Formats: sequence, structure tokens, C-alpha cells
Amino acid sequence: MTFGIDIGTTSVSGVAVDGDGAIAATVTQAHAADIPGLPPGVHAQDPACLMSAVDCVIAALEAQVGASDRIGWTGQMHGVVGVDRDLRPVTPFVTWRDARRFGGRVMAGWAAENRPIAACLPICGLAIARRTGRRVIDPTFLHSWHLEEVAGKIPPSWLPDVDESCMLGDNQAGVYAARHLYPGCAVMNLGTSGQLSVVEDAPFRPWHEGALERRPYPGGKTLLCHISLVGGRAFADLRDELGLTWDEMNARAETDERIARCINRIIDDLAGGIDLADVSSFVGVGNALTRNPAIRRAAERRFGVPCAIPPVAEMAAYGAAVHSSTSPSAAPLR
Repeated sequence: MTFGIDIGTTSVSGVAVDGDGAIAATVTQAHAADIPGLPPGVHAQDPACLMSAVDCVIAALEAQVGASDRIGWTGQMHGVVGVDRDLRPVTPFVTWRDARRFGGRVMAGWAAENRPIAACLPICGLAIARRTGRRVIDPTFLHSWHLEEVAGKIPPSWLPDVDESCMLGDNQAGVYAARHLYPGCAVMNLGTSGQLSVVEDAPFRPWHEGALERRPYPGGKTLLCHISLVGGRAFADLRDELGLTWDEMNARAETDERIARCINRIIDDLAGGIDLADVSSFVGVGNALTRNPAIRRAAERRFGVPCAIPPVAEMAAYGAAVHSSTSPSAAPLR
């Protein structure tokens, strides 16, 4: 049995996957880890709160299926937390929603302030460190920090060891799960924000321009990803403003101009920059897409191909588990 753990923006999700790839248990725990009262543009979360939610999810999985000796980790990319020599957090976890956007910029700021930091880790790295004592990061998370922008500004000792099997970025994990279930598909992930992703066979070379980015993908491949911040949050904000239920929002999508315009803006912003002419289908993941048929219909009209909704609710956690179960080595649970 392999566990997959996704340390997300608002919750921690976990799945237990058997040797045939079937899900034996699923658990989700809200964490409410956001730190209030921060200056404008600063977005950080309490590492202790996040790790407590991780512990609760693992304990709940163990209660259902027993202990596992293998775990796959995924979670918020771009973010970073500083730890001391005993691998205890000495900074908040600065998330992807922070105005600085990339962990490298945050780390450069800490270095300029002479923060007493022994190492910097992604949020999955903190979870692994607590269980194994290892300071590790995989290429997907390492690339998300965009260290090339701050070359020479960060102490080399702050950087963890690179291990390709220890974790997987949440974008890559969701795509990995989708392509495991639907080989060759493009993937639209629409949650708080959004990504539209296509796997290329070409070896990975770092590149990004605006919202379009090439990211490392398992197997030496490249993930071409268009990133949108106009995601499900915009739909939720409009729902709150209008005082409607989710069902009412979807029912009125074809007749209410504001709702239709919001949905079209979400899809148009997500679609820009990637040629999907050769894509025969795409998989929709993320709660904003899977739970709102009006958004799915708009996506199908925009791309002219059907949208498949996979029979797995927690795709990133599932992808992390499947990736871990097929890797030569993986971070142990304890």
C-alpha cells in the first residue's frame, strides 16, 4: 500500500493506493494555516498547522488501511520555509500566493536580512525532514523556485539535496495522475488558480515567458504549462457577491451575463499560449472544474474537444502515490 499526500493551499489530502493502482482510502483535512494580519502582498502559512494536518491525514489513512512503508508527496509549488540545524521551522511557509511569486526571491530577501537559517525547504521537504531527517527537494520543486533569478544571492548551504523520487510538484502530480488514467491527454487543472498543461517528449530546458512556462516532468520529459491566476476563486467571489448557491450559479450560467462573462474570462485566460490543435481530449481536474458543469461546458466549447472528469477526487495526491509506487526509491513514511 502506498500513501499519497497533497499539502494544498487550504487543505491536506491523502489517498491510499494498492498495488494495482486502485484507491483504498481517501482523507481530506482542512488546515486554516493562513497567517492573518500580514503586510500587503505577503502571504504565508503556519508550518506547525500544516504539519498537524499532515499528521491527521496520515493517521486517518492508517486507521482505515494500516501502516504503509512508502509515501508520495506533493503540494504547493514555488513556496519555501526556512529551518534550523535541527530541521525545525524558523520562518513561516511563504506560499505561491505571495507577491514575490517564487521561493528564490523570498530566500534572497532572507539572505539579505541575515536570517538565522540552516536550510530552505519546500513544504513537502519539511514533511519529509520531520520523518526522515533528510533535507531533500526534487527537480519539479527546485525549478519552481527560479533560482536563476537570484544567482549568487543565496548561501549554497541553504539548498537541499536533489532526489528525483522524493516528491512531485502539484501541477506535475495532477498531470501524472491524469495521464496514468487517460494516456496522452492534455490536462486542465482549475482550483483556486488554474493551469493548462501538455506533456512534451523533448528533454527539459528551463524557459518561461509571462504565464507560459516549461517545467520538468518525470521520465526526462517537459511539461508545457500555461498558468492563470483567474481561476475558481473568481467564480467563488462572484457567487458570494451575488448571494447564490453553486447550483444556482451553474443554472444561470447561460442566461446571466455576469456569470457567463466570468466563466468565459476564466477559460480564455487559461487557454492562452498553448496550441491544442493536435489534442483529441483533455482531462479536467480541480474542484472548480469538476464541481461546476457550466465551466466544463464552456471549456469544451472553447477547445472543441470533450472534457473527461476522472473518477478520482484527489488527483494530485493520487498522482504522487502512483509516481512513488513506480519510482526506484521513495521517501519512507517514518
